[in-house]
Amino acid sequence: MVIKRPSIGDVFTIPTGDGRFGVGQVVATYGKDAYFFAVFGPLLSAADLPNRLIEALAGPVEFLALSLDAKIHAGHWKVVDWIPVRDDLPLPAFKEAVASADHFDVVNYSGSQRRRANKDEVARLPNRKIVGPARLERALRASAGIEPWLDAFVELRPRGLTSREAFR
Repeated sequence: MVIKRPSIGDVFTIPTGDGRFGVGQVVATYGKDAYFFAVFGPLLSAADLPNRLIEALAGPVEFLALSLDAKIHAGHWKVVDWIPVRDDLPLPAFKEAVASADHFDVVNYSGSQRRRANKDEVARLPNRKIVGPARLERALRASAGIEPWLDAFVELRPRGLTSREAFR
């Protein structure tokens, strides 16, 4: 059996367990096995899904994380369409230690661009981190009031220096 890997532009649904769905999209990749997933608001009903996908993808990015495809592969998140990724997504920049503990580079979301980081960037940029797809699903459920909000979900909100800003 051949397993289809997610593609940039794949749109998928994230069930919340109460009959509604979040809309997510594969918006970028890192390496061979990691994906940037953007999750958009608001939640949609099954009846809304076909007609409101474009509207959902045009809305705000609620969560953005580097993750793995386990939920898509297992069929928990269903790929429902392919739509080109918006140009204005806030794909993050990261810091990465290079050669010594006091030398850091700013690296774009895909790892394809880098430059030396200044002290301010070192202080405010996060390290690249892969989170489990279940955390994204739980953050979506928590944002809808279905389960408790955890501080760990804050880091899934787009924030900080974007790759576009870091490499103008």
